[in-house]
Amino acid sequence: MNTVRLLYKRLLTFYPAAFREQLAESMEQTFNDLCQERRQSKKTLPGFVLWMFVETTLGIFREHLFLAVKGDGMQIALRTLGFSGGISFLILLPFMAMEVVNRRNLNDDFPAFLFLVMWLNLFALSIILLPIVRSRRTGNHDIENAVSTPRNALVTNPGWAAVISVIVFLFPGILPLLDSIGWLSLDRLFNGPNPEVTYLPGMFMSLGFLLFPVAAGIIAARPIVSTLGAGGSLFAHPINLIIIAFILSTFAIGFANLLIDQWPCFIGIPNCD
Repeated sequence: MNTVRLLYKRLLTFYPAAFREQLAESMEQTFNDLCQERRQSKKTLPGFVLWMFVETTLGIFREHLFLAVKGDGMQIALRTLGFSGGISFLILLPFMAMEVVNRRNLNDDFPAFLFLVMWLNLFALSIILLPIVRSRRTGNHDIENAVSTPRNALVTNPGWAAVISVIVFLFPGILPLLDSIGWLSLDRLFNGPNPEVTYLPGMFMSLGFLLFPVAAGIIAARPIVSTLGAGGSLFAHPINLIIIAFILSTFAIGFANLLIDQWPCFIGIPNCD
């Protein structure tokens, strides 16, 4: 029991500081009293101890999540995600309406996967660009008060951010390498055991790999966002800017190719594919 009490006391130290200072001592005392009570009444103790550890661990995660959501950074991130997703959907909405009106009959399947891919391309463009635009519009442009980009974090250090973003962007390229040496079958991974049947896991994995260049663009943009917010120049970190321009061009070209390819279907040309 002494070991259990020490472990529980140690577990309580993982609560946020403010919560720990206010309630940790009373929680520890309550735990000790309940354990003593169950021992005296000869009730099952191991199950109770396990449940208390699980419940406390969940409480620790809940408190940290509450602090993260309450913070300004998380609020801005959630607003950015919501705005990017909404504006991307609104841009696609006219094309979806054209698809329904001009081509779709009751027996036709709506090309949901096509519009999902198009939406992801637009979402990637907006989620990378939006923080840059916001920082450029709201940043302090008083040169005398401008401060340099922070160097105490990898994602805000321009050099490290550029290196990490390139690594993240190129990471999916390891799959063709593994396929070439026979360690992995890309065809089976994405098409499943029967290529004639739609393989949903493969489709979702393909979409998931789109997240790597999105993450690379966000990482490369962090130093630029910080510098713009401090009143600096958009061109203060040219390597990061080149990486962002390349990633944005990739998504823009992907969206444009899909739009051009499907435009005949959107305007109702018969037998289009």
